Amino acid sequence: MDHTNSSQKNFKIDARLILQLGRESIKDHTTALIELIKNSYDADASKVEVEIFCKTPEPYVRVADNGFGMTELEIDANWLTIGFSEKRVKKRSQQGRRKAGEKGIGRIAADRLGAQMSLITKSKFDRIQGLLVNWDEFDTDNKSVSDIKLKVIESAELNIPKDQYNSTSGTELKITNLRHDWTEENISDLYRELSFFTPLFASGINFEILLKNDIDPSFSRPVKTAIYDVAEIDLTLHFDGKKELIYEFKNKINPKLNKTEIFDIQQFNTRTGIKFENYLKCGPFNLQLSFFPRKSSLLSGTDFSMTDLRSFLEQNSGVKIYRDNIAVKPYGFNAQMGQDWLGLAERKAKDPAGVSRPTYKITPNQIVGSVFISRDNNEDLKDSAAREGLVENESFMDLRAVVLGSVRLLEEYRYDLVSKEDQGGKPRDKSKSSSIEFITDTLNSLQSDLAALEKYINEKKDYKGSSLTNSINRIVEIKERAEQAFEELLDEKRTLGALATLGISSAVFGHETESAINTFKDASANALAYLQELEPEIDLAIDELKEANNQAKFIAGWGAFALGRIEREKRVKRNRKIKEIISNTIEQIKPALDALNIEVEQNLSNIYAHTYTMDIESIILNLITNSFTAVPNSDRKRKIRVDLYSEHRHDIRGLVISVADSGPGVASEYISKIWRPLFSTKVGSRGRQTGTGLGLTIVKSTAEELKGEVSVEKDDQLKGALFKVWIPRNTEE
Repeated sequence: MDHTNSSQKNFKIDARLILQLGRESIKDHTTALIELIKNSYDADASKVEVEIFCKTPEPYVRVADNGFGMTELEIDANWLTIGFSEKRVKKRSQQGRRKAGEKGIGRIAADRLGAQMSLITKSKFDRIQGLLVNWDEFDTDNKSVSDIKLKVIESAELNIPKDQYNSTSGTELKITNLRHDWTEENISDLYRELSFFTPLFASGINFEILLKNDIDPSFSRPVKTAIYDVAEIDLTLHFDGKKELIYEFKNKINPKLNKTEIFDIQQFNTRTGIKFENYLKCGPFNLQLSFFPRKSSLLSGTDFSMTDLRSFLEQNSGVKIYRDNIAVKPYGFNAQMGQDWLGLAERKAKDPAGVSRPTYKITPNQIVGSVFISRDNNEDLKDSAAREGLVENESFMDLRAVVLGSVRLLEEYRYDLVSKEDQGGKPRDKSKSSSIEFITDTLNSLQSDLAALEKYINEKKDYKGSSLTNSINRIVEIKERAEQAFEELLDEKRTLGALATLGISSAVFGHETESAINTFKDASANALAYLQELEPEIDLAIDELKEANNQAKFIAGWGAFALGRIEREKRVKRNRKIKEIISNTIEQIKPALDALNIEVEQNLSNIYAHTYTMDIESIILNLITNSFTAVPNSDRKRKIRVDLYSEHRHDIRGLVISVADSGPGVASEYISKIWRPLFSTKVGSRGRQTGTGLGLTIVKSTAEELKGEVSVEKDDQLKGALFKVWIPRNTEE
C-alpha cells in the first residue's frame, strides 16, 4: 500500500463549524439580534433601524445602520474570514467608541435568526456591495467551508436610516426564513434590552435605536426615555483606580442638600479575611445610581404619570454593568433575564425597616443604576467561559463591594433627609435610659404634687381625704412596680448585650479558634505517630504534645471566658477595679491578637468605679474586636493602644476607656453612622457585608445606660481611629 510522505499537515474546517459557532453557541434569538446591533455600534452608526415583521407573506428581521459600511476588499479580507476580528487590533472606532466585540463571530449570529441573509453595504470609499448567504448550505456532511460559494447580489439597493448629514454609507442586513416565532413577550424583552444597550446615563454617545414590528405595535418606537429626570436622588461615583472614591449626591426636592464626599478606599470598606491591599483590583470605574420613590409630586410638570413610573421601574430597576457603554448581561436585569447580583432583594427581605428606621434598606425596584467599566482599564474583569457575565474573581468582588457600599451611602443619605424632616432638625432622644428616667421622674413629680394637694385639702375643716390618700398610695405602688420592671428589663438587656458581644467576638476570632483546633489535632496526631514508630521519637513527640497543650490552653481559655461572660455576679453593681477588668479581658483574647501579630499597649490607671463588670467587659471587648478587624487594612505596624484615666465632665468625676489603633481610621461621613444598629463597613472575600453592625451600637447603648458618652476621632500617634467612652465613677474611692 502506497503512502504519501509529507513533513507538514494542515487542518480542514468542516462546514458545520459555522452552525456550532453561530446557531448553537448563542442562547436565543434576542441575543443573536443584539450581536448584530453591536456591529452597527462598532461601525460608528448614529442611527439603527431594527425591524421584525412576522405577519407579512415573507416574514423577516432587518437591521440597518448609517455607519461607515464596508468596501469589497474589507468584505473579502475581514467579513468573510470567520474568527477574524479587526477589533482585536483596532480596539476603538473612528469616533473613539470602544468596540463591543472581539470574537470575530458576531456576523454569523444571523444564522440563529433565519436560514437566509442578504448583506448590502456601502463605504464612502467604494460602491454598494451585496452578498446572499444561505446558512442551511453549511448544514451538510463531509464538506469544507471553502467549498460553499456565496452569491454576489448585482445592482443592489441600500436602504439605511437618514440623518442630518444625509449619509450615504452604512449596512443593511435582511434575514428571512426565520427559525423562531416572535411573541409579544419576545418583543417586550427585546425593547427592554435595547433600552439598556447603551446607557441612557452616558453623555456624548450618539446612538439611536428605532424598533419597528407588527407583533406588538406599542413597542414600535425609538428606544429611549427621559424619566430619569424625575429621580429624587442621584448618586454618582468616580474612582480613578488609585486611592480616592469621589461621590456626588444630588437631591431634586432640595438642591441645597447636594454634597460631595471623598473616601479613602481603606476607610470605605473594612475587608475581612482578605490580604491587605491599598488599591482595588477591579481598576477605575464610574457608577451612577438613581432613586425613585413612588411619589406623584416628583412627576409634577412632566408628561409622565404614576403608571408610566411604575412601568418604567418594573422594566428597568436594578444596577447594570456597562463595558465600553455596552450592557453586560445578566447584571441588573430582572428575574426573567438575569440576576440580582448585589443581593438587594435578599438584604431588604432580612431587614424590611422603613426609611424612618436607622437600618433602612432601599426597595430594589426603586433604584436604577449603571456601573461603567472598559476592557482597556479593567483587564481583570473578564468574560466567563459561557460569554454571559464576568468571572467572579477578586477584581469582581472588589467592584461588587464598592457598589454595595455605595447603595448603603444612598440609604444613609435618604435616612438623614427624612429624619431631619420628621424632627424639624432636632436630634432624637439618644437612649432608652433617658425614657426610663423621664417616666420615673414624672411618677415622682406626680406623687409629690398629689401629696401637696392632700396636705392642702386636709387643712380644710369638714373634709377627709381618704380617697386622695388611696390614690397617692396607688401611685407609689405603681412607681415601685415600674422601677422594678425597669431594673429587670435593664438586667435582661445587659445579659443580651453580653451574649451579643460574645457572638461578635466569636465570629471575629473564629479563624484563630479554628486554627488552634486544627493545630491541636495535627500536633496530637504527630505525637502519636512519633510514639508508634519502631524506635519512638520521644523528644519530637514531647515537642508536639507541648504545642498541642498550648493550643488546648487557648481553646480552653476562650471557652472559660465565654462561659463566664454572663455570671450573675458580673450583673451586680458594686465597686469595681476597672484596670483589672480590662487587663483580664485583654489577656484572654491575646492569643487571637498574637496570631495576627497585633501588638497591644496598655496604659491603665488604678481607678475604681461603682458599676457592672459585664458592662466594662462589653465596652472593651467590642472596641478591641473592632480594632482587630481594622488594623490589617492598613500598611502600618499593627498596633492597638488601650488607655484608662480619670476625667471630670459636667462637674462629675468619671473615667475614660479609650482604644486607638493603627488601622485606616473612620471616614468623616461615617462618624455619625457607625453607632447605628446594623451599620457596618466590613465586607468579606465575596464582597458581601460580614460585620453584624452591632458592636459599636452595644458600646454606645451600654455607655448611655451608665449615663456616659462616646466619641471617635483620629489618633495622632497611631494614625487610625481613637474611640473614647466616658462614664461616671459614682464612687469617692
